[in-house]
Amino acid sequence: MTTEAPQVETYDSFLVADCGSTHTTVVLFDMVGGAYRLIARAAVPTTAHGPWFDVAQGVQQAISRISEITGRKLLSEQGRLIRPVRADGSGVDHFAAVASAAQPLDVLLVGLFDQVSITSARKALRAIYHHEKDHLSLSDQRPPHEQVGAVVQSQPDLILITGGTDGGAENRLLQVVESVGLGVSVMSDSKVPEVIFAGNFRLRERVQAMLGDYANVQMADNVRPSLETEQLDDAVRMITKLYEELKINNLSGVQELRDWSSYPILPTAHAFKGICHYFAALQKQTVLGVDLGSNSVSLVLAEPEQAQVAIHAELGMGYPVSQLLNKSSVDEVRQWVPMEVSAVETADFIFNKSLHPFTVPTTEKMLQLEQAVARTAIRCAMLQTGHELRWPILGEQPTPPPFGLLLARGNTLANAPRPGQIMLMLLDALQPTGIFAIALDRYGVLPALGALAAHQPLAVIQTLEAGVLSDLGWVIAPTGKGQLGKKAMDISIESERISFEGEIEFGKIEIFPIAPGKSAKVTVKPTSRFDIGFGPGQGKKMTLTGGLVGGLVIDARGRPFTLPRDVADRRSLMRKWLWDMGG
Repeated sequence: MTTEAPQVETYDSFLVADCGSTHTTVVLFDMVGGAYRLIARAAVPTTAHGPWFDVAQGVQQAISRISEITGRKLLSEQGRLIRPVRADGSGVDHFAAVASAAQPLDVLLVGLFDQVSITSARKALRAIYHHEKDHLSLSDQRPPHEQVGAVVQSQPDLILITGGTDGGAENRLLQVVESVGLGVSVMSDSKVPEVIFAGNFRLRERVQAMLGDYANVQMADNVRPSLETEQLDDAVRMITKLYEELKINNLSGVQELRDWSSYPILPTAHAFKGICHYFAALQKQTVLGVDLGSNSVSLVLAEPEQAQVAIHAELGMGYPVSQLLNKSSVDEVRQWVPMEVSAVETADFIFNKSLHPFTVPTTEKMLQLEQAVARTAIRCAMLQTGHELRWPILGEQPTPPPFGLLLARGNTLANAPRPGQIMLMLLDALQPTGIFAIALDRYGVLPALGALAAHQPLAVIQTLEAGVLSDLGWVIAPTGKGQLGKKAMDISIESERISFEGEIEFGKIEIFPIAPGKSAKVTVKPTSRFDIGFGPGQGKKMTLTGGLVGGLVIDARGRPFTLPRDVADRRSLMRKWLWDMGG
């Protein structure tokens, strides 16, 4: 008689690296008490740039710190990752990586009309980290020889050609392509650009004949097959693949990470998009993601069926921050500072931050300046994304579509001293509407979870359930306009310990107490001039949970709210908002 040995269920461990342009972060996930947990996290300055020029060195340094924290040996004497886990407990089963340290793709745009094909091309390019070096279209007033010179001077990695509906205009687009061909033909042999043609399908053979001898030409589906139709998926797929091949795979030291990795190396913004989409599908609601990075600002709008990402590589809190003044003004940054600060001080802070992105605020004024820059950068990204993706318009400005959860990340947000400051930065910059919760990725793990979501959903779900995110709390932000000081809505809160009734005046932002982690029944009834998402004057009864800000936030400042023109009044109002939010 024989008996079979009982089957022992085994679980894998995961090490994920996020190679950013300023910091490299590594996180370790493993099984604890029958469920996956975040075991350790380490962040070090990135080594993708000089003097190291080896992204793997930063990853090894961070892994070594995790070994110090956990007492678990993860690297061999030669600095190689130990995979899989050995009998003595050393090593890890799987490694994954995401990266935003690679240089953006330099792009030359070519199309017929700025408001049609060029606009669609720019929307497709938002899927990757890129810099638009120049663009050529029928509205370009430069003579042909200057257009040819512009092609040569731009030295593009990618030339994206769009224009012409399927079966539509031909000759006018070919005239522009001819200038591109002349420019590419005189470029250095060491700089062979990639060309993606996503225009009138009838022109494919002729574009190939005009450019094929000087560039690598690929064909994508027309981004505007008709004036009423826009299809970007094929172009986005090809652009993303090019970015990964030309930039991520050419990062110095990335080959070692690829040898370790069980999965493809993803752009950080795409991994963040993946986890936002994961939340949207899991909770069956719309999710807005904000990633305030060092070298970019990324916005994600995720619904259960699909997700869109808009990457703004011209913005960020590190080296690109000086370019913020090309999209905004010093006075627009200063308006968010609740203390006296000159235009010169503000500009100096921005340029110093660009030169030294690792610096952290050491005074109250520096902290307020950094948070003012963060508000301006997020708002610039939101307004541009809103125009491109045709978000709803309120007061002549786009506003994010209604959503149920806001996921936010970035060192400037995570390192803010108080939760109220974080929430106020996001509400000031985005000016969202409706009823939603805000969660902060304080430990920088969301891209790592996004990289694992498609392959290890159990690890992702259990790690999230363990509370790896910081729940800041719930917000109700009505639309509508009223008189300052007049009632905007009534509110009642009932919980085990308190029973509260009150009203909130238009123009105010207030916190109504709900203890962190505790539930309360909340009834909100706006006046007839205000709408919280169910129609003017329509109320709602719901059960909400308190977060780190200490209660339910009612933002009745209007959408979009306007700041006083008088400097003293504006600073006084900013200080009051900061006080009311516990900031």
